[in-house]
Amino acid sequence: MNINLESPSDLRRKLTIELGAEEIERELDQAYRELGRQVRLKGFRPGRAPRRLLERFFGDQVRGEVMQKLIRESTEKALAEHALKPAVEPEIVTEQAEFPKLLRFAAVFDLKPEIVVKDYHGWSLAPAPAEVSEEEIAQALERLRQGHAPLKKVSGRSRVEGGDLALVQVTAQAGTKPLPEVDGEPQLVEVSERALKHGLFELIEGAQTGEPKRLTKSYPTDYAEPHLRGQTVEWSVVVKDILYRELPALDDEFARDLGAFETLEELREHTRQTFLAQAQERAQEQARQQALKLLVERNPVEPPESMVARELTRLEAETAALLRAEGLGEETAAERVHSRREELNGWATRRVRERLLVEALAAQENIAVTDDELAARVAKLVSESGRERERVAKFYAREENRLNLRAALHREKALQWLVNQSNSGAPAEQA
Repeated sequence: MNINLESPSDLRRKLTIELGAEEIERELDQAYRELGRQVRLKGFRPGRAPRRLLERFFGDQVRGEVMQKLIRESTEKALAEHALKPAVEPEIVTEQAEFPKLLRFAAVFDLKPEIVVKDYHGWSLAPAPAEVSEEEIAQALERLRQGHAPLKKVSGRSRVEGGDLALVQVTAQAGTKPLPEVDGEPQLVEVSERALKHGLFELIEGAQTGEPKRLTKSYPTDYAEPHLRGQTVEWSVVVKDILYRELPALDDEFARDLGAFETLEELREHTRQTFLAQAQERAQEQARQQALKLLVERNPVEPPESMVARELTRLEAETAALLRAEGLGEETAAERVHSRREELNGWATRRVRERLLVEALAAQENIAVTDDELAARVAKLVSESGRERERVAKFYAREENRLNLRAALHREKALQWLVNQSNSGAPAEQA
């Protein structure tokens, strides 16, 4: 294996790697031996099929797999020999491939810049006082009432009005086929434009209980919901019941019904303490964001192009998903994302710059996230997820998700360290 290392810029590196016939043929021999043990060809005992037949039936597949393996393994070896750690995975460019005589390719990548963080002592980053208003507590208690109000049938009218709750049975048909995504089972819905999409609000509002009502609606080819794109759908609804919530009195009995309180005052105080803890965390987060802003302003860093490009790709995907969730079609969402590319690139550059600086600060100050801290945060997220506990626990059981959570905790811990060590020196600029 011949290796040539070039440095087109301070951070960019180019490894040109050339492999000869002997190395390539050795890997091909090994690949065909393994293949021969696995496949069964008529007329030959297992492991006895001649290579010429294996090449005839599987040659393209084997050559492709061997080339990828050689590129991967020789790149890893070259990086290790030169003690190089790419910021992101190298871009592979095949320069000459005359299998099985020659393979020459380039691995192009960026290194992370070596950063020494400066000017981060003596800041005034005290979080703002956390406060909870009586109005916030009253609104929270009202939401509890709404959530625990039993459903009652509306008497005296049979016509559905906006704002009602209704038990409805909805079916949908495109041409002669029913839409499988609409199961036709009775369901409780809020009769509002916010809750009912795809034209269902105009279908259900004004319907009479027990009387079928129909609506035919056509959807564009770039509609947000894939199962409705380009379809002309005949919707049908039967309203079973019109309902309302009977609000309970806000008193000691209501507090006891929740299971953890003896009096309304205990419930009110619990709500106050919960809101206060949330307000304190918001204040801490604002202080952390102020610390991050100052860290970036006082430590100019030029991030590697490849890191920015990868972050931009992630941001574009996130933005497109949000636009589709808002009801835009796939093509329209893609156009919107493209029109905002310059703006998104600026965000991506800032994100990478922030990440590099926080990582460098954490390394300088020996800030790390312990396994116990990670486990405690997972336990907190699971305990706070209510009915989604099992799903959240499974999510964080996966190693990739735990790694992402550890990275988020590392960032949070480093920024919190900045806030905690700030003293009464010159006030920091306001974020």
